[in-house]
Amino acid sequence: MSTQDSLIALTDTLIQKNGYQGFSYADLAEGLGIRKASIHYHFQTKTDLGIAYCEFKEAGLLSLEAALQQLPAGKARLQGYMDAFLKCADQGQMCGIHAMLSDSAAFETSLQDATTRLAQTDLRILTDVLISGRESGELVFSSAPTDVAIIIGSAIKGALMLNRIPPHDACSRTMNALMQLLCRP
Repeated sequence: MSTQDSLIALTDTLIQKNGYQGFSYADLAEGLGIRKASIHYHFQTKTDLGIAYCEFKEAGLLSLEAALQQLPAGKARLQGYMDAFLKCADQGQMCGIHAMLSDSAAFETSLQDATTRLAQTDLRILTDVLISGRESGELVFSSAPTDVAIIIGSAIKGALMLNRIPPHDACSRTMNALMQLLCRP
């Protein structure tokens, strides 16, 4: 793995643990055993790193979308989407997308724009999962798919935050409840 890739991977871990404002280049340097100057070689500013992080997360979402397309529309595809976030729960992390959103008011415009695109990609993917699931007859809801995507996305990402407190099962409970609400018996 290149130094740049290692920086992005550690950034992902730190953002999902502490948020974007909760880490510094010193944390990255210590975590990788390199000098801060090495980080500045790859990412002159933290904004540059944040934009690269958003691009990394968006690429991950697009890979998730491609994998979801291989699943049958409906329950399986919705479960596949939710399972991607269970990995965060298992590691005691929050959603990197929403961690970025929570700090975005303090960002430079270019990073705000990258964060917005990232969140919009996530909502679009979830909306498409819902539309295909409703068309298959396996998912049932009466509101607009975009509205249901906001509700589901908010529930999952909020559950990741609540998962940090005992009994550490908010995420799995939320996902089970969502499946019961949306899926035909």
